[in-house]
Amino acid sequence: MLFWGGFVAEKAEKISEKDFDPKKHVKEYKRKCNECGKVWHSLASREEQIEKDFKSNNCIQGLTACGGDLGAATQSKRSAEASQDLLDKLKKCPDCGSKNYDEEVLIYEKK
Repeated sequence: MLFWGGFVAEKAEKISEKDFDPKKHVKEYKRKCNECGKVWHSLASREEQIEKDFKSNNCIQGLTACGGDLGAATQSKRSAEASQDLLDKLKKCPDCGSKNYDEEVLIYEKK
């Protein structure tokens, strides 16, 4: 049994990605480093939110750069860089820093 931020999930038998329903399921990435063998997990919803934030900040940055507020553009650029850094951190081995890994998608039922 797994616990994530306010709900409990149990590993499902075999839930395919096409049957994935975010109201009923939790999806995560199980990654294994091909350099040192370390296994780590990352919630797909977290990575998707970070990617959304990155795109949103890049969009704002582009709009403000075209005659908008320079301070807003600078802040947006910093936010986009922070989002990209966080996403990069989730997609590399926490032990050796390698980006050479195998990935498996795991889907759990919310309970």
